[in-house]
Amino acid sequence: MQIKNNLSRLHALWVTLGWLAGLAIIFIVWAILAATVYKNQPNHGVNIGACFSAVGTILAKGNNWMALIIAWSQALSCFVGSLILAMCLIILSKYWKPIHYIMLPFVTLARSLPTAVLMALISIFLITVLPLVPITVAFFIIFPMMFAGFEKAINNINKDSIDVAKVFHISKWNQVRYIYLPQALPYIFSTFVAAFGLTFKIALASQMVQTWVTTPPNYPSAGMYIAQAMKQQQFPTVVAWGMIAIAISLIMELIIIEIGRPCMPNKYKDRTMIKNFFLKLRRK
Repeated sequence: MQIKNNLSRLHALWVTLGWLAGLAIIFIVWAILAATVYKNQPNHGVNIGACFSAVGTILAKGNNWMALIIAWSQALSCFVGSLILAMCLIILSKYWKPIHYIMLPFVTLARSLPTAVLMALISIFLITVLPLVPITVAFFIIFPMMFAGFEKAINNINKDSIDVAKVFHISKWNQVRYIYLPQALPYIFSTFVAAFGLTFKIALASQMVQTWVTTPPNYPSAGMYIAQAMKQQQFPTVVAWGMIAIAISLIMELIIIEIGRPCMPNKYKDRTMIKNFFLKLRRK
């Protein structure tokens, strides 16, 4: 037990050192480029100090906070809707196979369509309901990702285990508890985390494209503020918005990881659980 705790601490230390080293390299390269290649182009060089100053300026305005809250709420509503729909369709497709074949072309086309084209088309079609644009764009990107991830999780379940459970007339609940969940959760959770952080960034990007393609949103919009700063060549402000978006995405991912950590199965624990389950069946 002590060795396991020491290994966990050592792993955490290496992860922390890796993060610090990576950030240090980014800032060093950033400072070198600003001082050499872009020395005579201060706007394009984007001085580090100017960017952090712009972050403070952005966060000091209440309207910007409202824009971030709106973007986050749009991303969250899309994420929850995509999650529920994907799980329902995956479950139904296991009982009625045609659902899988009906969803296949939709998922394939949605994943193949270039993101910029998708954003532009939805911005045009939904010009009368501007707040729905980021939600719809994110749905067309996140839903296929979730559907494919959940389907992969279900398909990777050991079929022999299910057949043995059926032979012994094991209840559906015990099948889910001892067979489905231990084997499917790692795939579901990784898809869940990846989609959770990505949704917010898609919402911001769709707000930007919406500003360029049609008309600016008629509500506080972080993407609109970024697009306006780019048009006016206020590059420190653009980078500052990007830093804020990265920070929010990381925080969202860390929160969902911490919430789901107690539910995440350990691979060795899973094997023991499944093994003990079938040993009990053998004794019976």
